[in-house]
Amino acid sequence: MASFAATVLINPEGASPVLTEEQVWRGLQFKGRNPKEFVPMITSAEVLKETDEGSKYTRKVSFGGSPPINETIQEYEPSMVYFEMETGTRVTNVVSYNEKDELLLTFTFSNGIPGIQGDRPSSKELNGKIGAAVAHSVEVIRKMVQEGKL
Repeated sequence: MASFAATVLINPEGASPVLTEEQVWRGLQFKGRNPKEFVPMITSAEVLKETDEGSKYTRKVSFGGSPPINETIQEYEPSMVYFEMETGTRVTNVVSYNEKDELLLTFTFSNGIPGIQGDRPSSKELNGKIGAAVAHSVEVIRKMVQEGKL
């Protein structure tokens, strides 16, 4: 099973509006419950169960034409959202900082990557796909901030 991680700079030069850690965190919380805009291959998603605190929940998702699967999601505010699929795939969305104190967003996949079958593609190919997915999530969050949704 393929494993990989990709990181993007959240606020590269010229990005507008400049996102804060809090805005990115709220965007990731929204993504957990409403993933379709962030992950185009998700065709349906429904929260099935939620804890009283709201930081742990189970959702049912469908990827493309595949049968739905359940995922348990745990939020570790303000830095990580952990997804565990019943297939054994584990995903994290991590907000961090680099040595220049710039915000970063990293997605990690272990024990499989949804949509990747067979042999593990090259790191360059995976970074192209997963890096683009991370960048897309940042742009969705940026758009939500611009529209006053976060």
